[in-house]
Amino acid sequence: MGAWGFGISLFGLLFTFGLLCPLGFLISFFGMFSPKRGLAMAGLILGGLGSLFVAAGIGTLAIAANTFHHYRVEVPKIAKTHDVLNTACVEIETYRQENGNLPEGIEGNKLVLKFEDAFGNSVRYEPEDNGNYGIRSAGLDGKFDTDDDLRVLNSQEGLVHQIATPNRASYHSPRHDSYRGHSHQQHSHQLTCRW
Repeated sequence: MGAWGFGISLFGLLFTFGLLCPLGFLISFFGMFSPKRGLAMAGLILGGLGSLFVAAGIGTLAIAANTFHHYRVEVPKIAKTHDVLNTACVEIETYRQENGNLPEGIEGNKLVLKFEDAFGNSVRYEPEDNGNYGIRSAGLDGKFDTDDDLRVLNSQEGLVHQIATPNRASYHSPRHDSYRGHSHQQHSHQLTCRW
């Protein structure tokens, strides 16, 4: 058993990039129960080194795949969700502009229910006691109030500046954490949301 374990571990380390080393390590382990366990000890060491090499390779590939998925799939969806949240923020500010006050929770959520984030879920309106409010996306997991939620808060800029209505607005990229709407008139107004 020791000789077989040593041979498989050595072969696996030299010719299979360590893929056979876990098998050699296992056989060498059973060879350690023999009175003559010199080769088994050597096979155990070589098998262990090769197994670590394989584990490191698998871990590196897993991290690379996860990073690729994050930047190729998740980051664009987060950017798109920022756009949606900013648009919902304009919807609430338009209501405030027309009615002189923020909508209540249920009424505000009816206004933003039509807005879906990039993950296919409706966003949520969250009024606060201080007269501010937030618009929240449930994020990747589709569950509200978890670590991956995306949320935009209205700023004081949004409280004092009139804004264009959504059907007359052109939306700026949220990369700068701001929202700009331009009306068809000569005057332009600004609403800034913070994340």
